[in-house]
Amino acid sequence: MRKELFWEMDIKKVPALTEIERAINFGGFDYIKKVQKKYGMQMFIKTLTTSRNLSRKAVSYWCLILKINRKKTKIFKQKMLVWLPQR
Repeated sequence: MRKELFWEMDIKKVPALTEIERAINFGGFDYIKKVQKKYGMQMFIKTLTTSRNLSRKAVSYWCLILKINRKKTKIFKQKMLVWLPQR
């Protein structure tokens, strides 16, 4: 486990979902392989398609690699909200 990704929480109590999300967003390929082996590809893909805490860039990349239609992921189903200044 990459401790620098979980600086704000107890390393022994990191939920599986959080570890997978951070691996997708910030982890290198070696760490991704460890997470996939630890939790299985089915849970990795489920997190990829159902989590809203992922970057669109990371989801696009992993959908391309795993041959998943990115339009079926939650991150691409939700509308992009762009902040507009008040007048």
